Amino acid sequence: MHCTRSCARRGARAGATEESVSGLKKRSPIVADLASCRLSRLGSIVAVRPFAVALGASLAFFAAVPNAHAIIIRDDVDDAEYVVDQAQYPAVVRLIDSGDCLATLVHPTWVLTVAHCAADLETGATLDVAGESRTVNGITIHPRWQEGGDTYDIAMVRLDAAALHVEPYQIYRGSDEVDRPVEILGAGVTGTGEGGESRGVDDGMLRRATNTVDAVDAHFLRFTFNRPDSTAVTELEGVGAEGDSGGPVFLRMGGITYLAGMNAWGDHCDVGVGQYGAADYQTRVSAFAEWVDATIAGRSSEDGPSGGSSFADAECGCSVGGGGWLGLLVLVGGWRRRRR
Repeated sequence: MHCTRSCARRGARAGATEESVSGLKKRSPIVADLASCRLSRLGSIVAVRPFAVALGASLAFFAAVPNAHAIIIRDDVDDAEYVVDQAQYPAVVRLIDSGDCLATLVHPTWVLTVAHCAADLETGATLDVAGESRTVNGITIHPRWQEGGDTYDIAMVRLDAAALHVEPYQIYRGSDEVDRPVEILGAGVTGTGEGGESRGVDDGMLRRATNTVDAVDAHFLRFTFNRPDSTAVTELEGVGAEGDSGGPVFLRMGGITYLAGMNAWGDHCDVGVGQYGAADYQTRVSAFAEWVDATIAGRSSEDGPSGGSSFADAECGCSVGGGGWLGLLVLVGGWRRRRR
């Protein structure tokens, strides 16, 4: 039985509207849309009776409601070790609201983020870049990204003026990310690997964690939230969670800090989101280097991976149990969720 990932979760906004974003129709979804989307996928997996459909709708609704979450940390390390001052990362930008999506400056007038965050951003919005106000002058989403999908989850946001006194990050262009130590950033609600994101608290602080890339595919970097007693655990081990989308994954090599990935989504079939053992997936920036270059140069481009993602298409080991009420509970309870 394939354990299908849920539709992308957005922050519920009053008066959902449609507008064109780089040739795509962008709609700010509401919770009711989320329930409908999840039920449409349930229908393709297991046959249910009307009362079970109603149950599924209720469960999908409540699964969409929790607050945005941020970096999940080790339970045996003081939280103060993870908290950092925003001034230490002037090229990292809070994209929508505090605790809801990040972007990274990769050119004086461009920031890089994930598509499912950029789809909720509007031209004319104001961003704070190292204490300076900049207006969103354009949004370019990868043309092969689809709302609710996982692959091609990358976008660029153009600023109305160059960011002053801020050095942009170079993007990583190598193909040797596996086994590399990385640093990740996120802001919003935080928790520990024992309780995961469901027991998190919202304080709006920026946090830095570390991990190691354990695998890659054409679209994503992957790492795992190792337990403190694991031989693979890092000193400030952590993973992202809801609210961290677009958060940078930094890789240091030869004295240079590169932007190698951006927080995208996570699995939680066998364990809860943000608990020890959970997998974390980041858009692999090196796979889209030519697209980034073309976008900055003002050229239309579909550069990027030619195929799909083995991670996004993989089975995660969920089972339906016996169908009916129990099957629905297992399906919804074991759903894989995209971040926001």
